[in-house]
Amino acid sequence: MDLNQLRVQLGFTSWNEMQQAAHRLIPQKKDVILLAPTGTGKTLAYLPPLTELLEAGQAGVQVLVLTPSRELALQTEEVWRKMDTGRKVSSFYGGRDLASDKGKLLEPPSLLIGTPGRITDHISRETFITETIHTIVLDEFDKLLALGFEEELSYIIRSLPGLRQRLLISATNLKEIPAFTGIAAPRILDFTGNQEEINTVGNR
Repeated sequence: MDLNQLRVQLGFTSWNEMQQAAHRLIPQKKDVILLAPTGTGKTLAYLPPLTELLEAGQAGVQVLVLTPSRELALQTEEVWRKMDTGRKVSSFYGGRDLASDKGKLLEPPSLLIGTPGRITDHISRETFITETIHTIVLDEFDKLLALGFEEELSYIIRSLPGLRQRLLISATNLKEIPAFTGIAAPRILDFTGNQEEINTVGNR
């Protein structure tokens, strides 16, 4: 995807420094931790480069984005649709009939966005194939942990045997990354202005 064309399409005069750094780094297929305050455009930092990770002709879900809320799932889906990538997207969250989700899975989306509880439910019911997922995004990871989703997150990640890349997005600095994430030697983009060493699996 042409990022300059996308920027114009979305009505921006320029990408900010944080977004530019993420756009350069994420396509390198390394684990990435992106730290930046709320309201700085983190969604548009990680969504555009995901288009470069989607494999042409590959059926099934390739990228899974986990969010702490229905509102953020819907907002992220809306941004992806505005990007007009030509790749299918769906968002799953609690509070609606599972049958509605299953209908969308008859032709699985390339990008699946959802809340941990609903995605856990789908995986346990085997409503979609998890082996095709190579990238996971843990959006607003600090909130995911604060809301007590650690068990669901651990279960979901264990259920993704083809996982090759992990993107962890947070508005606040994280002193330690839980082992269940599988993040061992991440590239860290810290735009919080309060850089501290992050303890990950790889340097414990």
